[in-house]
Amino acid sequence: MHILSPNSELTTNSNHSDFLLVCEARSTHLEDGRWRFTLETADGTPVLEAADEEIGDLNRLTLLAAVRGLEAIEGAASVTLVSNNRYLIRSLTDSLPRWRSNDFVWEHFGRRIEIQNADLWRRVDRALLIHRVEACLMTSRLISSGALDDGSSTSAAPSAWRIDSAHEMTERSHLSPPGGSPDRLRSWLLGGGASTGNRSGRRFTTADLVEIA
Repeated sequence: MHILSPNSELTTNSNHSDFLLVCEARSTHLEDGRWRFTLETADGTPVLEAADEEIGDLNRLTLLAAVRGLEAIEGAASVTLVSNNRYLIRSLTDSLPRWRSNDFVWEHFGRRIEIQNADLWRRVDRALLIHRVEACLMTSRLISSGALDDGSSTSAAPSAWRIDSAHEMTERSHLSPPGGSPDRLRSWLLGGGASTGNRSGRRFTTADLVEIA
């Protein structure tokens, strides 16, 4: 595993109990994959950034990034986990309780077999016994290319531009502005609340961010 930018000390004291964990992956085929996570404090201070090459599809690699990120936090903490991978977020919010109750196995033609990526989901489940975790799905659709479109490119349906497909990772998360200063997106994700309405002062949950397919 390649550690890109470790910070001095990973701690969960009163000043560093809230973390933003961004999980990413790239996979063009099973033999060419890479996972990455970035971990920051609530005020935008970089804590840890790690990446490595692994064999696996995009779903497994993104799940592995989440596992490594959660296991990197010592002690109990409040974590906002952000990813553009629907498999990861929907499994965390919808499927994991059922898998847990069935000991991560399911019946298939009369045989009981382990669910896909059961080894990693067991590790996630152990981490959830320690940390308070909110899972957020980030999606994007191209709705206009504006003046940047010179007419040379062929048009594509919006779904072809979703960032939860195989993608190249940038050197630094878009949630981390230069200098590590907090931005409005980070404040919103970590519970800044809306400026109006009865949402003020509460933490945003998955329902606020997930795009209903």
